[in-house]
Amino acid sequence: MEKSTKIIVTIIIVVIFVVLSAVVTGIRSESGEATPGILSIILFAALIGGLSAVWKKNKNEDNHPEKQ
Repeated sequence: MEKSTKIIVTIIIVVIFVVLSAVVTGIRSESGEATPGILSIILFAALIGGLSAVWKKNKNEDNHPEKQ
């Protein structure tokens, strides 16, 4: 994956995380809870996992052009 594509996917992942985190916090505050709770921790772990999956290096991928 190209670096520009990775940056765009990273931005999308972060925006989705912010929206879902706001929804979880809003729902929990309506029910009388003061903190986001375990669901926000799970969402944060998903954010970390998603970002690491996007930015991981493929060991089998050759980034250098072949010399002839």
